[in-house]
Amino acid sequence: MLDIPFKVMASQSFLQLHGGDEAMAQWAIARLDELESQWSRFRADSDITRANLAAGTPVDVHPDTLAVVARGIEGWRQTGGLFDLTMLPAVLDVGYTASVSDQVVAPLVPGRVLGMTGFIGVDYDAGTLTVPVNAAIDLGGIGKGMAADIVAEELIERGATGAVVNLGGDMVVLGEPSNDASWFVGIANPFSPEQQVLQLRLQNGGLATSGTSVRTWTGIDGTRRHHIVSPQTARSADTSLVAATVLASDAATAEIFATAAMMGSADDAV
Repeated sequence: MLDIPFKVMASQSFLQLHGGDEAMAQWAIARLDELESQWSRFRADSDITRANLAAGTPVDVHPDTLAVVARGIEGWRQTGGLFDLTMLPAVLDVGYTASVSDQVVAPLVPGRVLGMTGFIGVDYDAGTLTVPVNAAIDLGGIGKGMAADIVAEELIERGATGAVVNLGGDMVVLGEPSNDASWFVGIANPFSPEQQVLQLRLQNGGLATSGTSVRTWTGIDGTRRHHIVSPQTARSADTSLVAATVLASDAATAEIFATAAMMGSADDAV
């Protein structure tokens, strides 16, 4: 078994690999770096930034980008709009303008209109992505969830017998560990991350946690702000929840519903 910590997508991450070698593990980390280069809003040459800057015009993008955007559109429908890919203008307005890992400032984009996810164009035949005129998209957490899903599946295809891909709490488990038919996964206490509030025994599937305790800052008006922005108010979500953890068949789905859960109260999330 290999257990490798690393950092990607501004998150402390780790890979646990069964039935594979160091070369396979390093391939997986490089693949995650590649996905980040395609999807990051903090990179001027990413597919997402190029599509935002050309809003209204089809842009050639990688098939991985089409897949993650299509999944985000589906998530928007599944959550009744609580998960929305076109919240980037509001995210920037509340002050989340620089990467938390290296303070790189995101390129400016012209889009200002929110609630436009239903108008995003994904054309698989042409290989193009079209951001609606006057809008701008940001994958947010679904990028981590989908990246974990893609790499875990590709590791199994490459011959691994089991894999855990955990990107800052967005994780997927596939296959089997060397000594059991299931995986043990701990859920961190959001107030004391070194402690666990729960341990789960999983076989295959995804898990994601969304919360307000990590990416936080103080606005110029002195109010506490966080990166989870409500499509209903265009402000940091006013929620009694500190964190929400969701189990699903894959990490992207878990992330979508964890984000949606953070838009309301604890009663709404149950």
